[in-house]
Amino acid sequence: MDTYVDQLISGLGDPVILFGHFTYALLVASMLMRRMVWLRVLAVASGVTKIAYRAFFVIDPVSVLWETVFVLVNVIQLLIIWYYEYRHRFSNEQAHFADSMPPNVERRAIRKMLGFSRLIDVEEGKAITTEGQVVKDLVYIASGVAKVETAGRIVAVCGPGDYIGELSFLTGATATATTTAAKPVKLLAFDQAKLHQAIESDAGIRRAMEAGLNRNLVGKLVRSNTTHVAVAE
Repeated sequence: MDTYVDQLISGLGDPVILFGHFTYALLVASMLMRRMVWLRVLAVASGVTKIAYRAFFVIDPVSVLWETVFVLVNVIQLLIIWYYEYRHRFSNEQAHFADSMPPNVERRAIRKMLGFSRLIDVEEGKAITTEGQVVKDLVYIASGVAKVETAGRIVAVCGPGDYIGELSFLTGATATATTTAAKPVKLLAFDQAKLHQAIESDAGIRRAMEAGLNRNLVGKLVRSNTTHVAVAE
């Protein structure tokens, strides 16, 4: 064991061995990345350096073959990410939803989420949710204004960027309030059952949904506190 450790330490002075360590350091660094694009970029860099190492310093044709396959797979995945990030166009309502997400949420995950949505136009005065009734959809307001009432009293006003039915989505309970379109509203309605299934099977969608709901909750709390302060003054 001591001999092995001594050889490992003494090898750190050899540029070729250091280069070999560097190839694995890049792979480890890629595993630490939270954004998939950087994970793929560093994985490609690691694969390319390993190909050079195995082809010119430690001759190993088998490793060169499989590292080449590894690099090609990651390059293809990077091209797919690029397509979803920069080439795949959203409708105005979908773009509004995508822009409401925190910047660290991958556009690919957003696109998958939007696959579970449908666009709904709600006329002024029409109910979106009804207090005490089952809520089938998690709703995102893309444009317009909705009022939230409990026991006939207005308790909140929701606008673009707000979710409706998030408590029902998280807890499975019936609607705690009646939400009505105060002006014509455009909604993105996500089927709750399908979205729950997607969250359970796709970590990217789960992170995107959590980030979106957390940001919306913070915004609602800030507005609520501001309103209470204004009333107190």
